[in-house]
Amino acid sequence: MKRLTLLFSFLLSAAMLLAQTSKEINFTQYSKKVEKSNAEIQDPKKNVKDAVWLSRAELMMDLFDAQLLRAYVGMDPNTFMLVVGKPIQREQVEVDGVTLEKFSMERVNFYFNNNQLERWEVTNPVVEKPLDLAFESLKKVMEIDVNGKRVKKLQENFNKLKSLYVNEGSNAYSSKDYKGSFECFKKVIEIGQLPFLNHKDTVIYYYTGLSAQLAGLVEESLPYYQKAIDLGFTSEGAAYYNIYDAYKNLGKVDEGAKYLEEGFIKFPKNSNILFSLISYYIDKQEDPSKILVYIDKAIETEPNNATLYFAKGTLYDRLGDVENALATYMKATELDPKFFDAYYNIGALYFNQGVKINEEANKVPARELDKYDALMAKANLEFKKAIPYMEKAFEVNPKSREALEALKNLYFRFRNENEEYNRKFEECKEKLSNM
Repeated sequence: MKRLTLLFSFLLSAAMLLAQTSKEINFTQYSKKVEKSNAEIQDPKKNVKDAVWLSRAELMMDLFDAQLLRAYVGMDPNTFMLVVGKPIQREQVEVDGVTLEKFSMERVNFYFNNNQLERWEVTNPVVEKPLDLAFESLKKVMEIDVNGKRVKKLQENFNKLKSLYVNEGSNAYSSKDYKGSFECFKKVIEIGQLPFLNHKDTVIYYYTGLSAQLAGLVEESLPYYQKAIDLGFTSEGAAYYNIYDAYKNLGKVDEGAKYLEEGFIKFPKNSNILFSLISYYIDKQEDPSKILVYIDKAIETEPNNATLYFAKGTLYDRLGDVENALATYMKATELDPKFFDAYYNIGALYFNQGVKINEEANKVPARELDKYDALMAKANLEFKKAIPYMEKAFEVNPKSREALEALKNLYFRFRNENEEYNRKFEECKEKLSNM
């Protein structure tokens, strides 16, 4: 599943309008404002006033932004220096195999990827989870404002809060805090469902489901994926595959199969859907012709797609139809001369045929020597057919230990026939020892 691209980040111009730089942010003043707000909501004479809660919500949203030093996703290092200031420390760090540039500030660390701000971590917050406090405060305003006098102000602030939750959720997702992104995106949806907003938030439904699934909250992901599909956002079919995978992990694979069928019709290019659909039907011992219908539909759409022919070959292979499997694998290699898996599977088919005939020969009674010799000759013919395809597979992917092991065994079998096979056998042994 790919990393979330921030389709929702703030516009540069909007961020620049925030005016203050990090050097002008006075966190001591913010702490005093928070203390004052805390005291007001504990005061029974003040906590019944919607203005108190509205002011608190606006304070918490402003504090959230201040704790990020007015930085925003996509900011380049030079703009960062102008808006935020010079970092205390600047260093290269590796995160999940990716080299990022880390800017350390007094209260927050920022991470740049390809000269763009990608994520952050607040290390010394004035308040924990200020957005949640803002959300609760705005809900309190709604509770007190029974006459609807604050609707316009509520619309304005909920829209702002919603954008901030998207920003924080995207940051959590980029940091692989999937439970955190799930909670943020849920809030985005909840806010959008308020009567005076009534937003659909199509994309967010998908990423809420994805965050839940990645966080291991599989059951919770289902309604969000379903809503995303209903609203027409599937991320090129990924929603169909993901919801199927969720049902599968819940032990409800048959309930999820309908999403593969529907998803394949709409997105025949999605290989996850295609291969899962094929595996599902094979595991269920469905009529092979039913599976081939789906593959052939995909081939009609993409007649030059080697992967589809490979999938068809895999199906024939698993069904034991060697002749058709070989033909479709061959077609895959014609369309893609660098298709390692197709070459390897052709070699494996011939090799396995040789093994079967070899096993048959070993069952022949000792007195039937002519029959034994004929079968062994037939087996060796199949083994020799495998060699050029395994050699091609290894040529395409010289790091494949599987292909090299297969070649070693094949060369060993024929090492006494001529010196070339023996030489190649020794070469394979040496290469394997160095892998």
